[in-house]
Amino acid sequence: MPLHWTINPLEQLVVCVSQGAVTKDELMAYFKALEEAGASHYRKLLDASTAECRLTADEIAEIAAYAKTLKWQGTPGPMAIFTGSSGNDDFVRAIGGLLRPGRRLRTFSTIHKARHWLDRAPLGQSS
Repeated sequence: MPLHWTINPLEQLVVCVSQGAVTKDELMAYFKALEEAGASHYRKLLDASTAECRLTADEIAEIAAYAKTLKWQGTPGPMAIFTGSSGNDDFVRAIGGLLRPGRRLRTFSTIHKARHWLDRAPLGQSS
């Protein structure tokens, strides 16, 4: 499974690592896990440095529609995406298309810069 995540309620932080080609089902499971944990307002760190986007436009639309059915309340937490030196633009574009409007999202070439920004970014607001 190329998508692994840890939800840490004490730090109000979600760390997700993507390795290889991520599937629609894995992304849907990730969103469901966030909802079940009440973690949509947490800070999120995504390591996409070795991720691959092979999702079709239809799959991205299906994931986006699924995400909109979730009962997330409040404002979403900031998301820092570590892309590595390659930039991994396709994966970042696909993820960006799934996020709610107004989401604080930044991409970084190093994990240290991503964590530094995220540590200073305010949480979203829970409902």
